[in-house]
Amino acid sequence: MRMEQLTDQKAIDYLTHLGQFGRLENGGVTRFVYDDAWIAAMNHVLRDARTRGMAASVDSYGNGFMTYQGKTADQVVAAGSHIDTVNQGGLYDGAYGVTAAVLAMSSLVAEFGQPKKTMTAVAFSEEEGSRFPTSFSGSKHYAGVTETAADLQDHQGMTFGQARQSAVSQLAKTWPVIEQPLPIEFLELHIEQGPILEEKGLSVGIVSAICEQKRFTVTVRGQTNHAGTTPQHLRRDALKAAAKLICDLDEAAGKIGEPLVFTVGELTVQPGSSNVIPGLVKFSVDVRHPDKQIVDQFEALLRKKASQTPKVTVQVDRWLDSRPAIMDARLKHQFEQLIAKRGLAYMTLPSGAGHDTQIMNLKVPTAMLFVPSRNGISHSPKEYTAPADLETGITILKAQLYQECY
Repeated sequence: MRMEQLTDQKAIDYLTHLGQFGRLENGGVTRFVYDDAWIAAMNHVLRDARTRGMAASVDSYGNGFMTYQGKTADQVVAAGSHIDTVNQGGLYDGAYGVTAAVLAMSSLVAEFGQPKKTMTAVAFSEEEGSRFPTSFSGSKHYAGVTETAADLQDHQGMTFGQARQSAVSQLAKTWPVIEQPLPIEFLELHIEQGPILEEKGLSVGIVSAICEQKRFTVTVRGQTNHAGTTPQHLRRDALKAAAKLICDLDEAAGKIGEPLVFTVGELTVQPGSSNVIPGLVKFSVDVRHPDKQIVDQFEALLRKKASQTPKVTVQVDRWLDSRPAIMDARLKHQFEQLIAKRGLAYMTLPSGAGHDTQIMNLKVPTAMLFVPSRNGISHSPKEYTAPADLETGITILKAQLYQECY
């Protein structure tokens, strides 16, 4: 059946309005889970959904749900993504998936009326791990995978439980708090966050799998001392030890080779004075590869090198371990057919980035689409996807939802 095309401007307008919450002077966005900008953003998304005739609610984690009730109420097809960002992120990461779900579903109902199956757009509370040392807390709760420890702390000492309670209580003044049943399947549209689609001149890609990913906090303890009176050979310098360990790990990652990726994105030094030998250093480690065995091998190497670091003690704490998520063959094939029917070229590719889909994949069939990122840039104010590519992705998602729900 022929469907109306969404205009490029609709997606841009939605993303621009959502990007006002946590907007920075450089054009980027910082919106951490449960902060004031996050609360304002979730309220905005839910209010917009209500104007479209969707039933809007949150659950006890602050996940937002926007629903068109189907004729078969017990069968729910869900699509969406997250609304939190990294520090100084862009307009598109996560937010585009929420935008796409809302626009595709509301367009379908405007054209074809009530669906047979219930359609729910999901705005997950948190995916990035930017505020607390945990990721995917929203989708883990929705999928019933695990609950996030309430005593986790952010850099200001606020606990996850305190922040969650405060934010959800504010949302509850306007929106009903309802725990949602699992959908029968989950779809996610996302920017690629890499250079491959743009390099190949493609406007859409189908995700085959999401890579294995592990994240660690490495704590190096040495001895704080005077920078002018402590001889070099007697120093227990935590920063130098950490730097050597990071360089060794980077060299090891290079020997293993691509597609393994290894990143140290956070590092703190204490006491942090120019004339004091650092006594405590903490840094993050993020490692990813499609093969779980390779990631496990790298973790073993990390722990071995940490234990062999001289003059200091090194503690390695793993706080994220996500297995590879293989996309559902039927849903993936259906995406292929819908794209080919429109005469579009596409490719199938794995995702090196983690997504809420990998959590939902633990419980229900999932499928995922990518649209290109200009210059492969993401997690940056320079993040950008052309309006025509945004529209292409939403058009394919809309067609998939029609197939599944009408």
